[in-house]
Amino acid sequence: MPKVKPNPKPEPNPNLSFSAHTTGSISSLSVSSTRTLSTSSPRLPTSPATARLRSLLDTPLERTLWGWWGRVDNAHKNAFLIAVFVSVLAFGFEMTNLTLHYDDVIQIFIQDTILGHYLGRFGVGWLHYYTQNHYFMPFLQMSEGILMMSVYGVLVAHFWGVRRAIDMALICAILCVFPYMAQVYQYNTSMATYPAAHLLAALAVMLSTRARPIPVAAASIMYVAAMSIYQAVVANAATIFVIWLLIRHLFGGKEKELTARETVKSTIAVLLSVIAAGIVYLAIVSRMHIEFDAAQAAENAFTLRNAFNLQLAVPAIWTGTRSFFLWPERYFPDYLKAFQLVFIVAAGIVCLWRPSRLWAKVAAVALIVLASFTPRILQLLHPEGTYHSLTLTAYAVLIAGAVMIINRAGSIGTRNASIGLALFLVAGYVMQCNWMSTVNYLNTNAHFATLTQILARVRSIPDAHWDGKTIAVVGRYEMSSEYPFKQYEAVAPKFLDAKHMDKLARLIRDEAIFVAADQTMPRVLAYAATHPLWPDPASVSVVDGMGVVVFSKN
Repeated sequence: MPKVKPNPKPEPNPNLSFSAHTTGSISSLSVSSTRTLSTSSPRLPTSPATARLRSLLDTPLERTLWGWWGRVDNAHKNAFLIAVFVSVLAFGFEMTNLTLHYDDVIQIFIQDTILGHYLGRFGVGWLHYYTQNHYFMPFLQMSEGILMMSVYGVLVAHFWGVRRAIDMALICAILCVFPYMAQVYQYNTSMATYPAAHLLAALAVMLSTRARPIPVAAASIMYVAAMSIYQAVVANAATIFVIWLLIRHLFGGKEKELTARETVKSTIAVLLSVIAAGIVYLAIVSRMHIEFDAAQAAENAFTLRNAFNLQLAVPAIWTGTRSFFLWPERYFPDYLKAFQLVFIVAAGIVCLWRPSRLWAKVAAVALIVLASFTPRILQLLHPEGTYHSLTLTAYAVLIAGAVMIINRAGSIGTRNASIGLALFLVAGYVMQCNWMSTVNYLNTNAHFATLTQILARVRSIPDAHWDGKTIAVVGRYEMSSEYPFKQYEAVAPKFLDAKHMDKLARLIRDEAIFVAADQTMPRVLAYAATHPLWPDPASVSVVDGMGVVVFSKN
C-alpha cells in the first residue's frame, strides 16, 4: 500500500505571525507586519510655497526668523549694523528732541489721510495715518527710518555686486547720512515715510532688471507706491540703475557689457516698468480730484505742462548740477564738496583706464556723466517745480557709486586711500546732520519764545472790552537770519504769521486765537499804518475789542 506523504509544513513567514488564544475569540487574533498596507493615494510632492506655509504652522516663529537671519552672510550683517550705528550718530539728537518745522506745526493737527495730497503724495497720508496713527513720535519714527535706510543701503550695495563688509558699510553710510537726508528728516512726517519710498525705489530697480513678467509687474507696483510717497525718488532709482550698468560694463566682462543681450533685456525691462508705473500713477492722481499747491506749481507736473521742454529743462538741470558740485551751500561745506569731486574725477579716470577698447572707454565715461545728471531727471518733466528739490538724495547714490568703483578698480594702496578719504567724508556728513538738527531745535525754541513775548505784551494792555483771546496779526514777522540761523531748504524757517501762531498757541495750550488782519478790520489796518513794527513797544495794542500786533506794513 503506497505511503501517503503528509502535506509539507509551510515555511514560516518572518513578516507574518499569528497567535490564537484558547478562547477562540477573533478579537484575540493579532497580526504584526513590517509592511504597511494602505488604501490611500500616494503623497504628491510638496511645492516650495506649500512647504513655506507648512513651516509657518509647524515651526516656531523665532526659529524661522533666526534661520532667515542666519542665511544672511556676515558682510551684509556687519554693513547693516554699521549703517544703523552711523545713522544714530547723525540723527540721535533729532530722535530725542522734538523739533517743529513750519509745516510740522500745521501737520501735527492733521488727523486723517489728507497729508501730502496737495502735492500728489497720497501715499504719505495713508502711511502716516494707518501705520503711525497720525502721531508725531520722533524717536520711534526716526528709528523706523534708520532701519529702512540701512536696508536700502545694503540692498543697493548688494545690487552693485559689492561683497566686502567695509565697502558695503561705506556705501550704506554715505546713502544714510548724506546731508540732504538730514533736510528730509527735518519734517516729522517724513522720518518714516520717505525712507520707505527710497527702499521701494531700490527694490523696484532690482526686480525690474530680472526682465521677467512677474518681477517687472511687481517693480511697477513698487514704483507707483514710491511715487505716491515721494515722486522724485524715481531719480534715485535712475541713478542706481545707471551705476549698475557702469559696474557691469567695467567689471562684468564681455557677457555683461552694454551690448550684451542680458544687459539690453534688463534695460528695456527697467524702462517699461517705470513708464508703466508713471502712467498708472498719473491716472490715479487724475481721478482723485486733488487741489494742488499753486505756490509750488505742482499742477503743472501732473498735467505734464512744459514736459520735455528742453529750453526750460536743460538750463535748470545744468544750473542745479553745477550748483551741487561747485557752488557753496549752507549746511554743506565746500571742503565736503571738494572731497566729493575728488571721488567723481577719480571714478572718471577709472572709466578711461579700465576698458581696453575705445568704444568701451567712451561708453563708460558717458555713463558716469549721465549718472551725474540723473538726480535731477524729474526736471525734464517739471522744470519749474520746486517741491521735489529735497529729493536730491540721489546725489548720495552717485557719490557712493564713485567710491565703490575706485575701491574695486584700484590697487591696495589706492583702495586704502579711498577708504580713508571716504571715512573722512562720512564724518563730515555726520557733523552736518547734527548741526542741522541743533539749528532747527534752537529755531523751534525761538518761535515759541517770540509767541509768548507777544502774548505777554498784548495782554499787559488793560482793556475792559477785550477777552484776552482774539489777536489780529498784521503782515508776518521775519525773524533774524544771523548765525546760527542761516535759512536753507527745511532748515531754520524764519517767519511767523497768523496761521502759524494760532497753531503754536494750541501746542502750548493757550486760548489765544490769532487771525490775519483784512479789509473787514479797517481800524486795525489804520492803526498798523501809523505805528511801528514789532518788537517796538507801540507795535501792540487793543483795537475794536481785539489785540493787535503789527509785523509788517504789507
